[in-house]
Amino acid sequence: MKLDLFVEGPLLRFVFAVFFAGIVIRMVFFVRAIVAASRNQESAWRSILGLLGRSLFPFHSGVKKKPLYAVLRYVFHICLFAVPIFLYGHIVLWEESRFEWGWTPLPDIWADRLTLLVLALCLAFLLRRIVVPEIRRSSSVSDYLFIFVVSLPFVTGYLLSHGMPGSLPFLEKNMWTLHVLSGEIVLMGGLLLFCRSRLAAAKCTGCAACVLSCPTGTLEATDRGTERIFLYSHYLCICCASCVGSCPEDAAELRHEVSLRKILPKPAKLEIRSVRLEACERCSALFVPEPQLREILATIPNDYPRLCTQCRKISFSNIVSGRALAKERRGVETDRTANSM
Repeated sequence: MKLDLFVEGPLLRFVFAVFFAGIVIRMVFFVRAIVAASRNQESAWRSILGLLGRSLFPFHSGVKKKPLYAVLRYVFHICLFAVPIFLYGHIVLWEESRFEWGWTPLPDIWADRLTLLVLALCLAFLLRRIVVPEIRRSSSVSDYLFIFVVSLPFVTGYLLSHGMPGSLPFLEKNMWTLHVLSGEIVLMGGLLLFCRSRLAAAKCTGCAACVLSCPTGTLEATDRGTERIFLYSHYLCICCASCVGSCPEDAAELRHEVSLRKILPKPAKLEIRSVRLEACERCSALFVPEPQLREILATIPNDYPRLCTQCRKISFSNIVSGRALAKERRGVETDRTANSM
């Protein structure tokens, strides 16, 4: 069998079957994880529909911190789904299939405009990773490859509808096969795509604000010995970015990750961060992450932050008692002076 016939026939049917089956499996694992993590099993089922809605149509809680970038991401994802689904050429293929499905297509001019918008945003995201030093340092080869793979079906589709340069006969001959194959790769990548929280070690102080704001218990912090451990469960994450919006140090972020192993839920949460705990100078109890204490001391340069909550209360009580005793002594001395006169 020729490569083009294989790509357009058996491989395409296999990819669609695996994609839809995988989506169902991920939904089942998501629901099971939410129910298992809920403290109240009766209310868990009532909240599942809401969480599914927030997962499919997430309102990014980090919009206030990066409004322009968040809006561009929303526009990008809307176009990413709208163009393939409502493109006239794709709808014709569904109508000619055994399912005989059909729906109203986008006008060709709007399909072209949205395709160019997707490509422009892909280029903008790529330049952002290259130009911004902080993002460039945290990026891997897979991040750049991901942008290229996502843009490939749109590039090949646009060239198919508008013609190839005459100097590239090989691509012109195989462009349709390349377009279908790149679309199949994107579908499989979408099935294996997970969005997970990441805590940048250079910024994170271990304050656990992200844990307190997480609505599903995706993030968890537990103190073990002299360390605070941050744990993450990918099937509980609904990509709401509450962790991003609540982090005072801008250390929390959501990162895309393609992983075959994450299709199956793990029995234990993944450790994504650990920080050392500092001891109280008075009672030696561990009470604060070392990076957080360092940030506090840079603002309040005295020994008071080095005390745990209980010792602070005792210290404050002693100060108040000392001031009251001193005031009382001054009153007694004043009375003695008055009497002697």
